Amino acid sequence: MVKIFLFHRINPERDILWDPVDVSLFDKCVKYISSSSEVVLLEDLFLANFGLNQTKNYSAIAFDDGYKDNIDYALPILTKHGVKASFYVVTDCIDRNIPTWTYIIDYSFHYTTKHKIDLDFEFLPEELRIKNLYNADKRIAFVKKLKPALKRISHEDRSKVIAVVRESFDDVRLPQLMMSWEELRQLRSEGHYIGSHTVTHSMLGSMTNEDEVARELTQSGAKIKHHLGYFPMTISYPVGSYNAATIRLSWASGYRIGLAVKQRPFYPTKDSRFEIPRIEIYNEPWIKTRLRIDNVVGTISRFLKRV
Repeated sequence: MVKIFLFHRINPERDILWDPVDVSLFDKCVKYISSSSEVVLLEDLFLANFGLNQTKNYSAIAFDDGYKDNIDYALPILTKHGVKASFYVVTDCIDRNIPTWTYIIDYSFHYTTKHKIDLDFEFLPEELRIKNLYNADKRIAFVKKLKPALKRISHEDRSKVIAVVRESFDDVRLPQLMMSWEELRQLRSEGHYIGSHTVTHSMLGSMTNEDEVARELTQSGAKIKHHLGYFPMTISYPVGSYNAATIRLSWASGYRIGLAVKQRPFYPTKDSRFEIPRIEIYNEPWIKTRLRIDNVVGTISRFLKRV
């Protein structure tokens, strides 16, 4: 059994829409994880064919997206505890220093000064087909409903909504939050692993055009090879979205590991190498975070879904 813990941003600044894990909480997490298990790179386990010592507890630490605060705040803590981690990056976000679309949606609604937007799309629920949001509170309340809805629709429909948001709220200047290729080379030189999180953070399982899926997979891997010297063995599916076609195309593209988000440990003798589950950690009180790390929260959630 291996517990793979997923993080995104690590930052002391708070965000009302997508709150990063606080630096002190991340320190507690790494200290607790490393004291209660042997922390290894997932990719090293794969290369060893998951030949685990059955008497040991194993964990791995992963980061999705490629945010700069990973190197500013997370790296010093990883170094302090002697822990290596894997970083799965969205290559277009690294190239252009722009956040992922999930972040852009939140940020646009939060910081625009405009209130007119036409989202009268028949594929959206009726309550989301609005034309006006008259103040910041309404915009924030609205986007908290919109973003989950966008994750449930097709890639093509979601792209239409994102385009309207960016066009309607063109007064918003996006923050530069991503790592550079030079910083990724630094992580690599210190023993950490850099893998793919696609080109544009598209939800692969919702894409109907297999050529587009293949481009997301191959071009992101090729970009990493160009900058870091190797084609990555790992693809982390954005938003945990994948299907049978995603797995088939990932293998054909050259990947050997596919990462999902299922809030439970990974069992190498049972789980597919292309459906490896991870336990996502959020900015929550330490007691709840510890229960996530110990898999108590995930176990209770799965039990409640069955009853």
